[in-house]
Formats: sequence, C-alpha cells, structure tokens
Amino acid sequence: MSSKLNFYIKKIEEISSDDNNLSKELIFYLKEKLGLSDISIFIEDYKLSKEEKNSINYFIEQKKNGVPLDYILQNSSFYNNDFFVDERVLIPRPETEILVDYINNLNLSPGIKILDAGVGSGCIGASLAKANPKTIVYGLDYSFDALKVANINKKKLELDNFYLINSKWLNSLKENTFNIVVSNPPYIAPFDSHLDKLKHEPISALVANKNGLEDFDIISFQAMKVIKDDGLLAFEHGNNQSNEVKKIMTRYGFKDINLINDYQSQPRITIGRK
Repeated sequence: MSSKLNFYIKKIEEISSDDNNLSKELIFYLKEKLGLSDISIFIEDYKLSKEEKNSINYFIEQKKNGVPLDYILQNSSFYNNDFFVDERVLIPRPETEILVDYINNLNLSPGIKILDAGVGSGCIGASLAKANPKTIVYGLDYSFDALKVANINKKKLELDNFYLINSKWLNSLKENTFNIVVSNPPYIAPFDSHLDKLKHEPISALVANKNGLEDFDIISFQAMKVIKDDGLLAFEHGNNQSNEVKKIMTRYGFKDINLINDYQSQPRITIGRK
C-alpha cells in the first residue's frame, strides 16, 4: 500500500466519483485528525507515516459504512464549542443553535434554573450554562449512555453550573422548580423515510410514537407542573409539526405561543409561557 497522500486522495475520489462532499470530508479529516496543512495536502508530495496511513484507512472504512464524519472524529462543533460525540448521542444540528440563541437573548437573571429535557450530548444545556455562568442549568435524560457523554462535555467545558439528572422526562421533578424548560425531543415518526439516512444515530433519540408527537405531549403536560409561573417552555420540532405542537401546548395551558423559523425559513421552534 502506498505511503503517498495523493494515493489516498485519489482512492476517495474513486469511491465517491459522484459525491464531492466525501473528498471535502477527507480533507477536513486530514487537517483535524492528522494536523496536516493545505501545503502538505495539495502541493507537497507528502509521505505518510504508518500511523497516518492506518488513520486514513480507518476513515475510508468508516465512510464506506456510512458513518458520519462527526462520529469518526468524535467531535462536533456547536455554538462555538467542540463537543465530544459518538453513536450514543445525536450529532448536534446547526438549527438547534437558534434555540440556544433565543434563550441567551432573554437577558437571564442570575440564579434562574433552566432544564434541558433530553440532554443527549449536552449541546443545548452545556451551551446555555457556558454562556450564562450565573444561571443553574440541569440536563435530564433517561439514557445512561447519553448522560455519560454529556458528563464528558461538562468536564471538557469546565462547567460548574451544569448538573445531570437521570429521569424519564420530567415525572420525578418537583413542582414550580424551573424558570425555563427547553427540549429537542424525539420527533420522527417510526416509519419515516428520513431514518434511512440516520442509521448510525440512536433510534431512541430520534423516534416517537403518535406520528412523532408523543413526547411533546408528555413533556408539555409535565412541564406545566415543574415550570414556575410566567416561565417558558421551548421546543425544537420537525418543520411540519409546528401546528400540532402549538395545539398540544395550548391544550395544557401554555399561552403567548410564538414560532421561530430555521435558516431555511421553515418553522422549527415553538415557545410558550405558563
């Protein structure tokens, strides 16, 4: 097997002749994982070490199996921070940053309590805790695997105002505890065709019954009890679910319900007040 970098770049091009994105991912991988420069990649006839060859072959095998780049790197950039991710948690999506932005722009008072329900990697809760060090942020998840990943990111970002809870949604929490509850719950219907492209991500964090709406119903009911008067509930949801999510929140007593669009002008976030 060749030790020249050009050999591997051409190999990727052969694998992905109709997918320019894969070549771009290899370039990103070479820079992020191996620390190579543009000069080494594009100009010099760079000679790879044995470890570098093994690393590139690992990348190629993972991509053949459809593994997302973030899982290969075990890193995902979100809200100007790097988060550890693996197949125990979802890969953070750029649209979710809109939810974090909205909460951060509320001029949060010191000492208020925020709950991230379904914390996963911790990208929402940890980002809020880091941006608002005088608040108290809790991340809740039923999955111990997800909580282990969130704890890695808590330590990585050195957060002493971010706490993790194991619970099946909000049923174990005290009434009138939180000022804000945010959640990006599972919202894909069980037989949705989009799942074919998400086979490496944890199914429990993706899929919900009742056409993807079951967890919005459960969380809204429970959140009405645990949120303080005049507090907020904020959901991220599918771009075709805003009307149903609004109906659910209204049914349980939330008011002043507003909708925020994502970067493609699709309805993505719904916020209501108790």
